[in-house]
Amino acid sequence: MDTPPAPRRTNRRLTARITCHLTVSYRTDEDWHLATAMDLSRNGCRLRLGESLERGGALAVRIIHPGRGEAPALTAEVEGRVVWSRLEGLSHQVGIQFLADSAELHEVLAAIG
Repeated sequence: MDTPPAPRRTNRRLTARITCHLTVSYRTDEDWHLATAMDLSRNGCRLRLGESLERGGALAVRIIHPGRGEAPALTAEVEGRVVWSRLEGLSHQVGIQFLADSAELHEVLAAIG
């Protein structure tokens, strides 16, 4: 007997993400913590970090692209909220949705894209 194919999950992202491995910082209260950005778009990112963050929680993400050759380092700081959080292996993965567009973020994306 043939079984119908599983329905595809809809892609809820509005923009494509660029795979990266950038060292970033995030702030949920007053202190900044280090994390790794695994992918990045103008609307959000996926972070790998050492703690679980509450879904719906607000945070700031500071992204630094070190620059290459003669190109200067680029920095963008964006406000966001946690859309999902889960434990994967020994680290936590967190999906962040940015709350506003940022010209500085567009420059970082152009440098890594």
